Amino acid sequence: MLSALAADRARVAALEAQILELENSISALRLEQAQVQSRLDLYKYPVLTLPTEIVSEIFMHVPPPYPSCSWLAGTVSPTSLTHICREWRQIALSIPSLWRAINLSNNGTPLGQRAYICDLWLKRSRSCPLSIEFDAHGDNDSATESEVMELIASHRPYLEHLKLVVLFDGLDTIEGRSMPLLHHLDLDVRTLYDTKISFGKLPLLRSAVLSDYAPLSITLPWAQLTSLVLDQVYLDECVPILQQTSNLIYCELRLHDPPGNTAVVTVPCLESLVLKSLETSYTAEYLESFITPALRRLIISEALLGHEPMRSLTNFISKSGAKLEEVHIAGRKSVPKNSYREALQSVPRLFFSKQELDHRISIAELKVESESDSSTAS
Repeated sequence: MLSALAADRARVAALEAQILELENSISALRLEQAQVQSRLDLYKYPVLTLPTEIVSEIFMHVPPPYPSCSWLAGTVSPTSLTHICREWRQIALSIPSLWRAINLSNNGTPLGQRAYICDLWLKRSRSCPLSIEFDAHGDNDSATESEVMELIASHRPYLEHLKLVVLFDGLDTIEGRSMPLLHHLDLDVRTLYDTKISFGKLPLLRSAVLSDYAPLSITLPWAQLTSLVLDQVYLDECVPILQQTSNLIYCELRLHDPPGNTAVVTVPCLESLVLKSLETSYTAEYLESFITPALRRLIISEALLGHEPMRSLTNFISKSGAKLEEVHIAGRKSVPKNSYREALQSVPRLFFSKQELDHRISIAELKVESESDSSTAS
């Protein structure tokens, strides 16, 4: 009995000694930890020592250049900057222009959530001019779509660039409303009604892209426009509009089918004309419908020059009295390039490309097959 008690006392003493040793080790580790943490607290990451003005300028290079719009989430979205640290979040939220270009289109996020985030962005943008894209096609949520359009309409005094893909009745929220800063309107209307809508005052509108039923659905201050793209239209739908575009400088038409008995339209200030075909089997002479005395640049698919491309071109130039500086002929070639060069000696630059000018290819994406200076061509 006594021996067992003695053994327990000895064991307790040994444990106390071991605990004391461990406590001393822990104290030493805690002291070292405090010293290391103190050094870390004194360290400043170089990026965090930059002035707020420099960080703000760097942040402005994260989203696409304005007026291109940012997705509401992702690595190139301003939202990503708010997830790094508290200091960066505060800086990002203090820059109104970082939140002024918004792409609301479907990226897999429910429309209701996109609308909520959009509302946050609009509040952060304060009174900055806005660029907004909203493609309602494919969301199948008419109630929320109406809420989004109401949200966009509530900020119309600040809208500078607006791109919409909507049904006709989706335009109700902006019908008759003025947009004093609107410079560019891109509108794709997917349904057609018997009536047209108009907007209030659009004093700064200079550029428009109208697709599908949009040219038949709306009225714009056509005489103000200097740039106009009409997409997926018939030529006879374009003429009444072009007759009113007295200050138009750039015009691009993406046409459905050959013109019928289309009236001739004079566009007095037009400098660049682009004619694209949505199919490639046309044989009608589209250029017969235009008189463009100020034209400097013509881009056209050969399929739109009719059965006699050379005669179509030379008659057009003669009728318009234009001093063309550049002609770009795209698509299949029924006429040798040398024949073009011979007939168009007055045109300094001729370009040829194999690609057709359809609605899927932008002018910048065209691969030039060859070019020539007609003044030196033999």
